[in-house]
Amino acid sequence: MPIDFVISSSFRGWSGIAYFVSSYLPTERSGVNRLFVLVYIPYGIGMTDRLEAYAAFSKMMELGSFSAVGRQLGIAQSTVSKHIAALEKEFGIQLFHRTTRQIRPTAEAERIHEHVHRMLDAAEMAHAVVHGQQPEASGLLKIAVPHTLGRCLVRPLVHTFLELNPLVSVDLIVAEQEPDLAAGGFELAVVTDAPSEGPLIVRTVRRFEWLVVASPEYLSRNGIPETAIDLEDHEVACAPWMADGVLAFDSENGQQAIKVSGRFITNSDDTAFEAAMGGHCVAIVPAWLAVEGFERGALQILLRDYFLPSIAVSIVYPQSRYPSRRARAFIDFAAARMMQSRDLLARIDPALARPQPHFVRPDEPIPI
Repeated sequence: MPIDFVISSSFRGWSGIAYFVSSYLPTERSGVNRLFVLVYIPYGIGMTDRLEAYAAFSKMMELGSFSAVGRQLGIAQSTVSKHIAALEKEFGIQLFHRTTRQIRPTAEAERIHEHVHRMLDAAEMAHAVVHGQQPEASGLLKIAVPHTLGRCLVRPLVHTFLELNPLVSVDLIVAEQEPDLAAGGFELAVVTDAPSEGPLIVRTVRRFEWLVVASPEYLSRNGIPETAIDLEDHEVACAPWMADGVLAFDSENGQQAIKVSGRFITNSDDTAFEAAMGGHCVAIVPAWLAVEGFERGALQILLRDYFLPSIAVSIVYPQSRYPSRRARAFIDFAAARMMQSRDLLARIDPALARPQPHFVRPDEPIPI
């Protein structure tokens, strides 16, 4: 959220900093509105305590422990408790249900958390701008990701992101089923099957091809398929997404629908990939997975002139929640680095490295 300008001000005995903040917000009609907010933070011990109390509340929503919040903010556990009690008194509501075993936020706390988060973000931005700095991303970022995508694409990105952002920690959770971001406490997820509508913001950052692969050993025994229809004579690892074994390949000569059959069925791209590596069958796997076997010389890429519908890799996050600075930093970083994966795919075939645009719904066509 950029600061447009900052001024010092004083009126009626109050003195502090007033600043305008602007942000581009998505609308339900696929447009954006530029929101201008005037924020005034007075100088003085009282406001410092107030901001610390709000920071304690925000961390309590994230960590759920007075002692953990105290350690992260560098204050005593009793001070954290006093801050929460002071806010509850000021608001006239209970913010947390406290028992001997756990602390849970109330519905009222959930409702105001977003507003508190934005206020703290704006205050930090104002402080940094006044001192000629840029605020750093910090805190714990919880990300959900499918197994194969996480291992091949996302995990390497996370390590580089952590090197560039020393104040951020990442909790990378492998979730094969579509996660409930709110219930799981995830700030975002990297997915290959993003919903085209619903309460999520979807940023499609790249499309990848499905590649037909087999080992040299398998091909020496069974021959090399030259056209898509040749796959009907081969043992192909079948996956649930292959509806009744029917595949529709596109090529320069038009579409070719074939029906594959195989005695080996799996719902795991990794397992199909390993079966092909072992010389047991032909597999159809995402390009990011095929690169691994291709570079080791253990797999050959087949039918390079035939294409299945591409795979959209998207970053999704709740529409109702303003993303944290760490989440925004990761989204921008991952989108930029994911586009650079063209260099990796070019090692297989330059055609696989063609540019793809940003901000595309998974069900929208991407121009070639």
